Amino acid sequence: MSRIDRRQFSSYGAATLGLAASVGGAQAQSGTRLRCFWWGNPERDKRTRAALDAYEKKAAGVQVTSESIGWGEYWTKLATQTAGGNAPDLIQMDYRYIYEYARRNTLLALEGVMPKPLDLATFSPGARDSGKVDGKLYGVTLGVNSKAMIYDVAMFEKVGVKKLDLTWTWDDMARIAGEISKLNPGKYWGTGDNSRWEQGFEHWLNQRGKFMYTEDGKANFSRDEVAEWFDLWDKLRKTGACAPAEVAAMNTGAVDQYEISRGTAAMSYANSNQIVAFQSISKSKLAMSSFPSTPGKPSGHYIKPSMLMSVSSRSKSQEEAAKIIQFMVNEDAGVKALGIERGVPGSSEAQKMIASDLDDLGKAQVDYVAAITKVAVPLPPPPPKGAGEIETLLRRVADSVAFGKQDVKAGAAQFHMEAVNVLARA
Repeated sequence: MSRIDRRQFSSYGAATLGLAASVGGAQAQSGTRLRCFWWGNPERDKRTRAALDAYEKKAAGVQVTSESIGWGEYWTKLATQTAGGNAPDLIQMDYRYIYEYARRNTLLALEGVMPKPLDLATFSPGARDSGKVDGKLYGVTLGVNSKAMIYDVAMFEKVGVKKLDLTWTWDDMARIAGEISKLNPGKYWGTGDNSRWEQGFEHWLNQRGKFMYTEDGKANFSRDEVAEWFDLWDKLRKTGACAPAEVAAMNTGAVDQYEISRGTAAMSYANSNQIVAFQSISKSKLAMSSFPSTPGKPSGHYIKPSMLMSVSSRSKSQEEAAKIIQFMVNEDAGVKALGIERGVPGSSEAQKMIASDLDDLGKAQVDYVAAITKVAVPLPPPPPKGAGEIETLLRRVADSVAFGKQDVKAGAAQFHMEAVNVLARA
């Protein structure tokens, strides 16, 4: 993943602050043009464009051009445009990056356009504050989600499991996965391999009352904790409950590459809003539940802004951009156009607007987030610089353990040492 370096911003800050101070006085003018940029998928592109089209019909004289590309390319292009003083007016932002962009004065502090035209009074405190950096609001969540275990309903029913609740445990998962693996030995497994997924390890640490990173961007896990995580999945592989290394290694992180999407396992680990994407490419009926729990320990789940919408601090139409966000998160036409593709709306009123239009998956997503909210742990600090590299590092080292190139302890030592070094030089 690309980051903006300090030199790219060196000529940027002062002019930015000056423009930001002018917010509030600007009014939409006839012929106002804005740009909106997001990372997405075909479904998101269609919904976002529909929302922008609806806004253009409402706001005479306003035109919003749009552009969408994949996650990997997005941050490179956004960094280039921002450094060149040509950032889009409306920027889809991720929790992983908002601190960096906000602290470099590239995003507008939204207090200047609140409560008019932007009113977040019906947002839950957690949803509203998820876009805050250093006490100021720099992004409005377009939906919230939490991690979720996606599973094949029919395969669970074949081993006598009709439904999961939030209390199911790691022991339950091992037993169910093992029984499913026996149905089609060597070709289909109970669970995909979560040892190589950074968010899986983070969740496991959350269940132990820890965040993965400290507030100042250092590793907040020990070598022994990494070894415990690797050992858990090593045992699942050895009992046949978990897909073997050669199957797991083909999972690139794209929805269609997960084990459950390739028809090789009954469980995969993702985010709750992704259930829609998983179901769209699966012939089996899917459902979702929490990650396995540890009795007497925190759930490990937190409510996360799946995506935020921010305004460039250099936009010449900041108030109009704020009106568009207001339209997306609070007004019927905008809220319904976006639906819950980006997660459950942060506003209670917006949730009511879409309730009657939700299909079974949509209702399941809303119910899931509501249930997780009751047991959620606090939102962790945003991933520090270098976290993207550590995500790749974990995948590489976990694969080496799974393939038997090194044992659990050696793999844990390697991952811990390299992760500490990555963060130190980031």
